Order: sequence, then C-alpha cells, then structure tokens
Amino acid sequence: MHSPTRRSWPYAVIAIMVLAFESGWEPAEIRSLAAVLLVLIAVIYTASRDHD
Repeated sequence: MHSPTRRSWPYAVIAIMVLAFESGWEPAEIRSLAAVLLVLIAVIYTASRDHD
C-alpha cells in the first residue's frame, strides 16, 4: 500500500505551478519548471521502484 506522501505529489506540483503563475513567471519559464518537475518525479519514482 502506498503512503499518503506518495499520493500527495500531484498536489505539490500543481501548487508549485500555480505559485509560479501567480508570481508572474513567463510561460516559457513555467514550461521549463514543469519539465524539470516531471524529470525529478521520474527519477524519484525510478529510484524508489529499484529499492522495492
């Protein structure tokens, strides 16, 4: 069974994206941020899967 922290990452990503948008970031910066966050999530997911 997954821990609650694993299921909360989508909300954290959305919150970060909304904060960037509200802070006046340019669309290109927000796209770059989204790409970095997706890569980070993929790396964390892969690392955690290797330990199971």
